Amino acid sequence: MRKAWEKRRATAALEKESLAHPVCCCGCRARLEVAKNPENQRFFKPGHDSALKSLLRKINRGEAKREDIPQAARANVARIKFIQADPEFQKAFAHHPEQKARRQPKAASGDSVTSETSSL
Repeated sequence: MRKAWEKRRATAALEKESLAHPVCCCGCRARLEVAKNPENQRFFKPGHDSALKSLLRKINRGEAKREDIPQAARANVARIKFIQADPEFQKAFAHHPEQKARRQPKAASGDSVTSETSSL
């Protein structure tokens, strides 16, 4: 439980830092103006969102690693609208998609297992 709270505090500190000194989420680290209203804060320089989109597409195709996603984009993934609107972009941020596969339930030792050969 302690590790979970430490991670949560670190994430909150990172979000606070990203709102205080915003940088472009494409990875170029260009400084952005601080908006008076945090809901209106911009996350990219004009035209730089396409760089992040192409990186996310490369990750989905397997041509790039998840570690290549800029830290600013990771911190603001919940606020970037085009990522939230497209499930393919959300897959690039998933930690381990192979773990999400459903496992087959194991048969209990007392249950009878039917197969095609047992009916003959």
